[in-house]
Amino acid sequence: MFATLAGMAGLTLLIQGLLAYMLLPEGRGAYAVCIAFGALLGLLLTPGAQQGAQYFVAARRMSVSQGVSSALIICFAGGGLAAALAVPLIYNGPAFFEKAETHTFLLSLALAPLTAISIALDHQLVALRRFRRLAVFSILRVAANALTLLVLVRSLGLGVDGAIIAFAAGHGVMIAACLLYLRRHYGLAFEMPDRSNISRILGYGLKYHAARLGNAVEPHFGVVILGLIASQGEIGLFAAASALMLGFMLISNAVGNALFPRVAGAERVEMVALCLRLVCVGTAIPMLVSLAISAPLVGLLLSEAFLPAVPLLWIIAPGMLAYAVSAIFMTHFKGVNRPHICSWAVFLGLCANLGALLPLYPRLGVEAAAWGMTIGMVCGCLFLSVVFHRTTRTGLPAVWLPRRGDASFLWAAGRSALSGWTRGNSSAHAQFEKERESR
Repeated sequence: MFATLAGMAGLTLLIQGLLAYMLLPEGRGAYAVCIAFGALLGLLLTPGAQQGAQYFVAARRMSVSQGVSSALIICFAGGGLAAALAVPLIYNGPAFFEKAETHTFLLSLALAPLTAISIALDHQLVALRRFRRLAVFSILRVAANALTLLVLVRSLGLGVDGAIIAFAAGHGVMIAACLLYLRRHYGLAFEMPDRSNISRILGYGLKYHAARLGNAVEPHFGVVILGLIASQGEIGLFAAASALMLGFMLISNAVGNALFPRVAGAERVEMVALCLRLVCVGTAIPMLVSLAISAPLVGLLLSEAFLPAVPLLWIIAPGMLAYAVSAIFMTHFKGVNRPHICSWAVFLGLCANLGALLPLYPRLGVEAAAWGMTIGMVCGCLFLSVVFHRTTRTGLPAVWLPRRGDASFLWAAGRSALSGWTRGNSSAHAQFEKERESR
Protein backbone atom coordinates (compact mmCIF):
# COMPACT_ATOMS: atom_id res chain seq x y z
CA MET A 1 0.00 0.00 0.00
CA PHE A 2 2.80 2.45 0.81
CA ALA A 3 4.59 1.75 -2.48
CA THR A 4 1.34 2.21 -4.37
CA LEU A 5 0.37 5.39 -2.58
CA ALA A 6 3.86 6.75 -3.20
CA GLY A 7 3.36 6.09 -6.91
CA MET A 8 -0.07 7.69 -6.71
CA ALA A 9 1.46 10.69 -4.97
CA GLY A 10 3.81 11.14 -7.91
CA LEU A 11 0.94 11.02 -10.39
CA THR A 12 -1.13 13.30 -8.19
CA LEU A 13 1.69 15.85 -8.18
CA LEU A 14 1.67 15.63 -11.96
CA ILE A 15 -2.07 16.29 -11.98
CA GLN A 16 -1.71 19.22 -9.58
CA GLY A 17 1.03 20.64 -11.78
CA LEU A 18 -1.07 20.28 -14.93
CA LEU A 19 -4.05 21.95 -13.24
CA ALA A 20 -1.86 24.79 -12.00
CA TYR A 21 -0.11 25.46 -15.30
CA MET A 22 -3.21 25.08 -17.49
CA LEU A 23 -5.93 26.63 -15.32
CA LEU A 24 -3.93 29.22 -13.30
CA PRO A 25 -5.17 30.27 -9.82
CA GLU A 26 -8.60 31.47 -11.02
CA GLY A 27 -9.41 28.34 -12.99
CA ARG A 28 -7.93 26.19 -10.23
CA GLY A 29 -10.33 27.85 -7.82
CA ALA A 30 -13.35 27.15 -10.02
CA TYR A 31 -12.25 23.52 -10.39
CA ALA A 32 -11.81 23.18 -6.62
CA VAL A 33 -15.29 24.41 -5.71
CA CYS A 34 -16.93 22.17 -8.34
CA ILE A 35 -15.03 19.05 -7.25
CA ALA A 36 -15.79 19.77 -3.60
CA PHE A 37 -19.46 20.33 -4.39
CA GLY A 38 -20.00 17.19 -6.47
CA ALA A 39 -17.94 14.76 -4.42
CA LEU A 40 -19.14 15.95 -1.01
CA LEU A 41 -22.76 15.97 -2.12
CA GLY A 42 -22.48 12.31 -3.06
CA LEU A 43 -20.94 11.36 0.28
CA LEU A 44 -23.54 13.39 2.19
CA LEU A 45 -26.42 11.30 0.82
CA THR A 46 -24.85 7.82 0.89
CA PRO A 47 -24.51 6.88 4.60
CA GLY A 48 -23.07 3.41 5.12
CA ALA A 49 -22.20 2.73 1.50
CA GLN A 50 -18.49 2.86 2.28
CA GLN A 51 -17.71 2.12 5.93
CA GLY A 52 -20.94 0.28 6.73
CA ALA A 53 -20.68 -2.25 3.91
CA GLN A 54 -16.94 -2.56 4.51
CA TYR A 55 -17.33 -3.34 8.21
CA PHE A 56 -19.86 -6.15 7.74
CA VAL A 57 -17.87 -7.77 4.93
CA ALA A 58 -14.59 -7.48 6.87
CA ALA A 59 -16.25 -8.95 9.98
CA ARG A 60 -17.70 -11.75 7.80
CA ARG A 61 -21.26 -10.90 8.67
CA MET A 62 -22.18 -10.38 5.01
CA SER A 63 -21.05 -11.87 1.72
CA VAL A 64 -19.26 -9.76 -0.85
CA SER A 65 -22.32 -9.78 -3.10
CA GLN A 66 -24.57 -8.64 -0.28
CA GLY A 67 -22.20 -5.89 0.79
CA VAL A 68 -21.55 -4.55 -2.71
CA SER A 69 -25.20 -4.76 -3.76
CA SER A 70 -26.30 -2.84 -0.69
CA ALA A 71 -23.63 -0.21 -1.28
CA LEU A 72 -24.64 0.24 -4.93
CA ILE A 73 -28.30 0.70 -4.08
CA ILE A 74 -27.45 3.32 -1.46
CA CYS A 75 -25.12 5.12 -3.89
CA PHE A 76 -27.62 5.22 -6.76
CA ALA A 77 -30.41 6.41 -4.48
CA GLY A 78 -28.15 9.04 -2.95
CA GLY A 79 -26.91 10.20 -6.34
CA GLY A 80 -30.45 10.69 -7.62
CA LEU A 81 -31.44 12.60 -4.52
CA ALA A 82 -28.31 14.72 -4.81
CA ALA A 83 -29.25 15.82 -8.32
CA ALA A 84 -32.82 16.63 -7.30
CA LEU A 85 -31.67 18.76 -4.38
CA ALA A 86 -28.71 20.43 -6.08
CA VAL A 87 -30.20 21.78 -9.31
CA PRO A 88 -32.35 24.45 -7.60
CA LEU A 89 -29.35 25.52 -5.52
CA ILE A 90 -27.15 25.87 -8.59
CA TYR A 91 -29.61 28.21 -10.28
CA ASN A 92 -30.74 30.16 -7.22
CA GLY A 93 -28.09 29.46 -4.58
CA PRO A 94 -25.63 31.60 -2.60
CA ALA A 95 -22.42 33.25 -3.78
CA PHE A 96 -20.63 29.89 -3.72
CA PHE A 97 -22.28 29.04 -7.06
CA GLU A 98 -20.92 32.18 -8.67
CA LYS A 99 -17.35 30.84 -8.48
CA ALA A 100 -17.83 28.75 -11.65
CA GLU A 101 -20.15 28.63 -14.66
CA THR A 102 -23.62 27.16 -14.13
CA HIS A 103 -23.09 24.40 -16.68
CA THR A 104 -19.84 23.46 -14.93
CA PHE A 105 -21.65 22.97 -11.62
CA LEU A 106 -24.28 20.88 -13.40
CA LEU A 107 -21.53 18.76 -14.92
CA SER A 108 -20.04 18.19 -11.47
CA LEU A 109 -23.27 16.51 -10.33
CA ALA A 110 -22.14 13.37 -12.15
CA LEU A 111 -19.40 13.08 -9.54
CA ALA A 112 -21.92 12.41 -6.77
CA PRO A 113 -22.72 8.77 -7.64
CA LEU A 114 -19.37 8.11 -9.34
CA THR A 115 -17.16 9.05 -6.42
CA ALA A 116 -19.47 7.36 -3.89
CA ILE A 117 -19.42 4.04 -5.79
CA SER A 118 -15.69 4.23 -6.44
CA ILE A 119 -14.92 4.78 -2.77
CA ALA A 120 -17.33 2.02 -1.72
CA LEU A 121 -15.57 -0.52 -3.96
CA ASP A 122 -12.18 0.70 -2.75
CA HIS A 123 -13.33 -0.05 0.80
CA GLN A 124 -14.48 -3.53 -0.20
CA LEU A 125 -11.00 -4.41 -1.45
CA VAL A 126 -9.57 -3.22 1.86
CA ALA A 127 -12.10 -5.37 3.74
CA LEU A 128 -10.93 -8.39 1.73
CA ARG A 129 -7.24 -7.47 2.25
CA ARG A 130 -6.68 -7.32 -1.49
CA PHE A 131 -4.10 -4.58 -1.18
CA ARG A 132 -2.17 -5.44 -4.33
CA ARG A 133 -5.30 -5.24 -6.48
CA LEU A 134 -6.33 -2.05 -4.78
CA ALA A 135 -2.85 -0.75 -5.52
CA VAL A 136 -3.10 -1.52 -9.22
CA PHE A 137 -6.62 -0.14 -9.58
CA SER A 138 -5.77 3.04 -7.69
CA ILE A 139 -2.82 3.66 -9.97
CA LEU A 140 -5.10 3.10 -12.97
CA ARG A 141 -7.57 5.64 -11.60
CA VAL A 142 -4.99 8.37 -11.15
CA ALA A 143 -3.27 7.56 -14.45
CA ALA A 144 -6.59 7.71 -16.32
CA ASN A 145 -7.28 11.06 -14.68
CA ALA A 146 -3.89 12.44 -15.76
CA LEU A 147 -4.11 11.12 -19.32
CA THR A 148 -7.66 12.38 -19.86
CA LEU A 149 -6.68 15.72 -18.36
CA LEU A 150 -3.89 16.12 -20.89
CA VAL A 151 -6.19 15.28 -23.80
CA LEU A 152 -9.21 17.35 -22.78
CA VAL A 153 -7.58 20.40 -21.22
CA ARG A 154 -4.23 20.74 -22.96
CA SER A 155 -5.08 19.35 -26.40
CA LEU A 156 -8.77 20.23 -26.74
CA GLY A 157 -8.78 23.33 -24.54
CA LEU A 158 -11.89 22.40 -22.54
CA GLY A 159 -10.66 24.17 -19.43
CA VAL A 160 -12.40 23.51 -16.12
CA ASP A 161 -15.07 21.34 -17.80
CA GLY A 162 -12.39 19.08 -19.23
CA ALA A 163 -10.68 18.81 -15.85
CA ILE A 164 -13.93 17.70 -14.20
CA ILE A 165 -14.59 15.13 -16.94
CA ALA A 166 -11.05 13.81 -16.43
CA PHE A 167 -11.67 13.46 -12.70
CA ALA A 168 -14.86 11.52 -13.42
CA ALA A 169 -13.09 9.31 -15.97
CA GLY A 170 -10.55 8.21 -13.38
CA HIS A 171 -13.28 7.07 -11.00
CA GLY A 172 -15.09 5.34 -13.87
CA VAL A 173 -11.98 3.27 -14.59
CA MET A 174 -11.71 2.39 -10.89
CA ILE A 175 -15.32 1.21 -10.74
CA ALA A 176 -15.03 -0.96 -13.84
CA ALA A 177 -11.79 -2.60 -12.66
CA CYS A 178 -13.12 -3.34 -9.16
CA LEU A 179 -16.40 -4.81 -10.35
CA LEU A 180 -14.68 -7.05 -12.88
CA TYR A 181 -12.18 -8.32 -10.30
CA LEU A 182 -14.83 -9.01 -7.65
CA ARG A 183 -16.97 -10.84 -10.20
CA ARG A 184 -14.10 -13.08 -11.35
CA HIS A 185 -12.59 -13.88 -7.96
CA TYR A 186 -15.47 -13.57 -5.47
CA GLY A 187 -18.47 -14.51 -7.60
CA LEU A 188 -19.92 -11.02 -7.32
CA ALA A 189 -23.53 -10.99 -8.46
CA PHE A 190 -26.22 -8.45 -7.78
CA GLU A 191 -28.49 -9.52 -4.94
CA MET A 192 -31.48 -7.45 -3.96
CA PRO A 193 -30.57 -6.83 -0.31
CA ASP A 194 -33.20 -7.50 2.32
CA ARG A 195 -34.28 -4.96 4.87
CA SER A 196 -32.09 -6.37 7.61
CA ASN A 197 -28.89 -5.91 5.59
CA ILE A 198 -29.80 -2.39 4.52
CA SER A 199 -30.80 -1.54 8.10
CA ARG A 200 -27.54 -2.85 9.55
CA ILE A 201 -25.41 -1.02 6.97
CA LEU A 202 -27.35 2.22 7.36
CA GLY A 203 -27.28 1.88 11.15
CA TYR A 204 -23.51 1.58 11.19
CA GLY A 205 -23.19 4.20 8.49
CA LEU A 206 -25.35 6.76 10.30
CA LYS A 207 -23.28 6.38 13.46
CA TYR A 208 -20.13 7.08 11.46
CA HIS A 209 -21.69 9.35 8.85
CA ALA A 210 -20.82 12.62 10.53
CA ALA A 211 -17.20 11.47 10.78
CA ARG A 212 -17.18 10.18 7.21
CA LEU A 213 -18.59 13.38 5.85
CA GLY A 214 -16.39 15.43 8.12
CA ASN A 215 -13.28 13.56 7.00
CA ALA A 216 -14.21 14.32 3.42
CA VAL A 217 -15.13 17.93 4.20
CA GLU A 218 -12.21 18.71 6.51
CA PRO A 219 -9.48 18.95 3.84
CA HIS A 220 -11.86 20.96 1.60
CA PHE A 221 -13.67 22.93 4.29
CA GLY A 222 -11.57 26.02 3.63
CA VAL A 223 -12.42 25.80 -0.08
CA VAL A 224 -16.14 25.63 0.74
CA ILE A 225 -16.04 28.61 3.12
CA LEU A 226 -13.74 30.63 0.86
CA GLY A 227 -16.22 29.92 -1.92
CA LEU A 228 -18.65 32.14 -0.03
CA ILE A 229 -16.33 35.01 0.89
CA ALA A 230 -13.16 34.97 -1.24
CA SER A 231 -12.08 35.42 -4.85
CA GLN A 232 -11.34 32.61 -7.30
CA GLY A 233 -7.62 33.36 -7.09
CA GLU A 234 -7.54 33.00 -3.29
CA ILE A 235 -9.50 29.78 -3.51
CA GLY A 236 -7.06 28.46 -6.10
CA LEU A 237 -4.03 29.25 -3.92
CA PHE A 238 -5.50 27.55 -0.86
CA ALA A 239 -6.77 24.56 -2.86
CA ALA A 240 -3.32 24.00 -4.38
CA ALA A 241 -1.54 24.31 -1.01
CA SER A 242 -3.92 21.97 0.80
CA ALA A 243 -3.76 19.44 -2.04
CA LEU A 244 0.05 19.35 -1.82
CA MET A 245 -0.04 18.88 1.96
CA LEU A 246 -2.62 16.10 1.69
CA GLY A 247 0.04 14.11 -0.11
CA PHE A 248 1.67 13.54 3.30
CA MET A 249 -1.31 11.38 4.25
CA LEU A 250 0.03 8.53 2.10
CA ILE A 251 1.80 6.75 4.99
CA SER A 252 -1.19 7.09 7.31
CA ASN A 253 -3.61 5.91 4.62
CA ALA A 254 -1.42 2.92 3.76
CA VAL A 255 -1.08 1.87 7.39
CA GLY A 256 -4.76 2.49 8.10
CA ASN A 257 -5.88 0.37 5.14
CA ALA A 258 -3.69 -2.52 6.24
CA LEU A 259 -4.68 -2.10 9.90
CA PHE A 260 -8.46 -2.02 9.60
CA PRO A 261 -9.14 -5.67 8.65
CA ARG A 262 -6.95 -6.76 11.59
CA VAL A 263 -8.81 -4.68 14.18
CA ALA A 264 -12.35 -5.12 12.81
CA GLY A 265 -14.31 -6.71 15.64
CA ALA A 266 -11.27 -6.86 17.98
CA GLU A 267 -9.47 -4.39 20.24
CA ARG A 268 -5.72 -4.59 19.55
CA VAL A 269 -4.28 -1.67 21.44
CA GLU A 270 -0.60 -2.55 21.08
CA MET A 271 -0.83 -2.86 17.32
CA VAL A 272 -2.64 0.48 17.08
CA ALA A 273 -0.02 2.11 19.32
CA LEU A 274 2.77 0.79 17.12
CA CYS A 275 1.06 2.20 14.03
CA LEU A 276 0.59 5.57 15.73
CA ARG A 277 4.31 5.88 16.49
CA LEU A 278 5.41 4.83 13.02
CA VAL A 279 2.93 7.10 11.26
CA CYS A 280 3.90 10.08 13.40
CA VAL A 281 7.62 9.74 12.65
CA GLY A 282 7.16 8.62 9.05
CA THR A 283 5.00 11.65 8.28
CA ALA A 284 6.98 14.30 10.15
CA ILE A 285 10.38 13.62 8.58
CA PRO A 286 9.47 13.97 4.86
CA MET A 287 7.19 16.89 5.74
CA LEU A 288 10.07 18.84 7.31
CA VAL A 289 12.34 18.10 4.33
CA SER A 290 9.70 19.32 1.88
CA LEU A 291 9.03 22.49 3.84
CA ALA A 292 12.73 23.30 3.81
CA ILE A 293 12.65 23.51 0.01
CA SER A 294 9.03 24.64 -0.31
CA ALA A 295 9.64 27.82 -2.36
CA PRO A 296 11.56 26.23 -5.26
CA LEU A 297 9.33 23.15 -5.02
CA VAL A 298 6.14 25.16 -5.49
CA GLY A 299 7.68 27.19 -8.30
CA LEU A 300 8.64 24.00 -10.12
CA LEU A 301 5.49 21.96 -9.51
CA LEU A 302 2.79 24.63 -9.71
CA SER A 303 4.46 27.56 -11.51
CA GLU A 304 5.53 30.93 -10.09
CA ALA A 305 1.91 32.11 -10.08
CA PHE A 306 1.40 29.93 -6.98
CA LEU A 307 4.41 31.18 -4.96
CA PRO A 308 2.06 33.13 -2.62
CA ALA A 309 0.86 29.70 -1.44
CA VAL A 310 4.24 28.87 0.18
CA PRO A 311 3.39 30.42 3.60
CA LEU A 312 0.18 28.40 3.59
CA LEU A 313 2.20 25.17 3.48
CA TRP A 314 4.02 26.05 6.72
CA ILE A 315 0.75 26.92 8.46
CA ILE A 316 -1.03 23.75 7.34
CA ALA A 317 1.86 21.39 8.21
CA PRO A 318 1.14 20.91 11.96
CA GLY A 319 -2.51 20.29 11.24
CA MET A 320 -1.69 17.72 8.57
CA LEU A 321 0.55 15.81 10.99
CA ALA A 322 -2.33 15.76 13.50
CA TYR A 323 -4.66 14.65 10.70
CA ALA A 324 -2.39 11.71 9.85
CA VAL A 325 -2.38 10.59 13.49
CA SER A 326 -6.15 11.05 13.73
CA ALA A 327 -6.67 8.64 10.84
CA ILE A 328 -5.09 5.81 12.87
CA PHE A 329 -7.19 6.64 15.94
CA MET A 330 -10.29 6.54 13.73
CA THR A 331 -9.29 3.18 12.29
CA HIS A 332 -9.24 1.83 15.85
CA PHE A 333 -12.64 3.24 16.77
CA LYS A 334 -14.22 2.01 13.53
CA GLY A 335 -12.79 -1.44 14.13
CA VAL A 336 -14.23 -1.71 17.66
CA ASN A 337 -17.66 -0.51 16.45
CA ARG A 338 -17.46 2.94 18.05
CA PRO A 339 -17.63 5.12 14.95
CA HIS A 340 -19.67 7.77 16.76
CA ILE A 341 -16.47 8.84 18.55
CA CYS A 342 -14.99 9.69 15.15
CA SER A 343 -18.09 11.75 14.37
CA TRP A 344 -17.71 13.77 17.57
CA ALA A 345 -14.05 14.44 16.81
CA VAL A 346 -14.77 15.62 13.28
CA PHE A 347 -17.63 17.84 14.42
CA LEU A 348 -15.36 19.42 17.03
CA GLY A 349 -12.65 19.97 14.43
CA LEU A 350 -14.98 21.61 11.92
CA CYS A 351 -16.41 23.92 14.59
CA ALA A 352 -12.90 24.95 15.60
CA ASN A 353 -11.96 25.46 11.94
CA LEU A 354 -14.94 27.70 11.27
CA GLY A 355 -14.51 29.53 14.57
CA ALA A 356 -10.95 30.45 13.60
CA LEU A 357 -11.42 31.12 9.88
CA LEU A 358 -14.26 33.65 9.98
CA PRO A 359 -12.80 36.13 12.51
CA LEU A 360 -9.27 35.84 11.08
CA TYR A 361 -10.17 36.28 7.39
CA PRO A 362 -10.66 40.10 7.47
CA ARG A 363 -7.11 40.48 8.90
CA LEU A 364 -5.20 37.58 7.33
CA GLY A 365 -7.01 36.90 4.09
CA VAL A 366 -6.46 33.43 2.63
CA GLU A 367 -4.02 32.55 5.43
CA ALA A 368 -7.03 32.43 7.75
CA ALA A 369 -8.22 29.31 5.93
CA ALA A 370 -4.86 27.65 6.55
CA TRP A 371 -4.92 28.54 10.26
CA GLY A 372 -8.50 27.32 10.55
CA MET A 373 -7.55 24.03 8.91
CA THR A 374 -4.66 23.45 11.31
CA ILE A 375 -6.59 24.46 14.43
CA GLY A 376 -9.50 22.19 13.50
CA MET A 377 -7.31 19.17 12.78
CA VAL A 378 -5.30 19.59 15.99
CA CYS A 379 -8.47 19.87 18.10
CA GLY A 380 -9.93 16.71 16.55
CA CYS A 381 -6.68 14.80 17.12
CA LEU A 382 -6.46 15.86 20.77
CA PHE A 383 -10.03 14.71 21.39
CA LEU A 384 -9.42 11.31 19.79
CA SER A 385 -6.23 10.89 21.79
CA VAL A 386 -7.95 11.60 25.10
CA VAL A 387 -10.81 9.21 24.34
CA PHE A 388 -8.41 6.50 23.14
CA HIS A 389 -6.35 6.63 26.32
CA ARG A 390 -9.43 6.61 28.53
CA THR A 391 -11.30 3.81 26.77
CA THR A 392 -8.24 1.56 26.43
CA ARG A 393 -6.85 2.50 29.87
CA THR A 394 -3.37 3.02 28.49
CA GLY A 395 -0.94 5.69 29.63
CA LEU A 396 0.86 8.16 27.39
CA PRO A 397 4.27 6.41 27.62
CA ALA A 398 2.80 3.04 26.60
CA VAL A 399 1.56 4.54 23.34
CA TRP A 400 3.97 7.30 22.40
CA LEU A 401 7.42 6.38 23.74
CA PRO A 402 9.52 4.63 21.06
CA ARG A 403 10.38 0.99 21.69
CA ARG A 404 13.24 -1.19 20.55
CA GLY A 405 10.82 -3.38 18.65
CA ASP A 406 9.61 -0.47 16.49
CA ALA A 407 12.75 -0.37 14.38
CA SER A 408 12.90 -4.15 14.01
CA PHE A 409 9.24 -4.24 13.03
CA LEU A 410 9.82 -1.59 10.36
CA TRP A 411 12.88 -3.44 9.08
CA ALA A 412 10.97 -6.72 8.91
CA ALA A 413 8.07 -5.01 7.15
CA GLY A 414 10.41 -3.59 4.52
CA ARG A 415 12.07 -6.94 3.93
CA SER A 416 8.66 -8.59 3.71
CA ALA A 417 7.45 -6.13 1.09
CA LEU A 418 10.62 -6.36 -0.96
CA SER A 419 10.55 -10.16 -0.92
CA GLY A 420 7.19 -10.09 -2.67
CA TRP A 421 5.02 -11.34 0.18
CA THR A 422 1.44 -11.35 -1.02
CA ARG A 423 -0.66 -13.69 1.09
CA GLY A 424 -1.14 -14.59 4.74
CA ASN A 425 0.51 -12.70 7.58
CA SER A 426 3.64 -10.76 6.83
CA SER A 427 6.85 -11.57 8.63
CA ALA A 428 6.63 -8.19 10.33
CA HIS A 429 3.15 -8.94 11.60
CA ALA A 430 4.16 -12.43 12.69
CA GLN A 431 7.12 -11.00 14.61
CA PHE A 432 4.84 -8.47 16.29
CA GLU A 433 2.41 -11.21 17.34
CA LYS A 434 5.23 -13.37 18.69
CA GLU A 435 6.62 -10.52 20.79
CA ARG A 436 3.15 -9.61 22.06
CA GLU A 437 2.42 -13.19 23.14
CA SER A 438 5.80 -13.51 24.87
CA ARG A 439 4.95 -10.52 27.05
